[in-house]
Amino acid sequence: MNIIVLGDKFQKRMKSKGCVGLIKINNKSIIQLQHKTIKHLFPESKIVYVYGFEGKRIHTFLTKNTLLNNDIIAVYNSHYEKYNNAYSLSLITDFLDDDCLILFGDTIISKKTFAKFNTNNGSQAFLSKKNKNRLGCIINDGKIENISYDLDNYLSEIYYLTKEDMLTIKHLLNNKVNCNYFIFEIINKLIDMDKPIYPFFSEHSSITLVHNKA
Repeated sequence: MNIIVLGDKFQKRMKSKGCVGLIKINNKSIIQLQHKTIKHLFPESKIVYVYGFEGKRIHTFLTKNTLLNNDIIAVYNSHYEKYNNAYSLSLITDFLDDDCLILFGDTIISKKTFAKFNTNNGSQAFLSKKNKNRLGCIINDGKIENISYDLDNYLSEIYYLTKEDMLTIKHLLNNKVNCNYFIFEIINKLIDMDKPIYPFFSEHSSITLVHNKA
């Protein structure tokens, strides 16, 4: 499995804090916390980190940290201000040929976030029972029908997608129009193609510093 972290954007109202991956929580940067959790739970996975805003800072940080530098494949997005998250994915299509876990640079995760998570349950969107987010979804017959703003069933904005669904997304990204979508809009396209996306209610919800990716 490939772990994709989209950390290239600055979040609204937080630009002054700099690159989200370098913001410290309990004296550890978010990227260090993400790396620790991922390597504990998915030790064989590849971690691909897309960076952009304050690129020199994050590049220097990764280069100086031997552990992170050895484990993380860093890809620079020079157009981080121009295009949306699907474009960020389009820069790393070589890593979309396998099942993937997609999260964002400001997502704080822990081992409890993935309690009872099972890749055998198909493509899944992580939902939060505690943290409100502008993004929510409609669930019917155990599957997600639509993801949009101002809905209940709040998303944590972590997505697990099977190899088959990632290959479909890779194909969708060949169309430049799709490259300017948000991730949830690409997920909605999968749903429209009758690709089932299942809700995963995490026992310990992830936290995003800003619950707004638009």
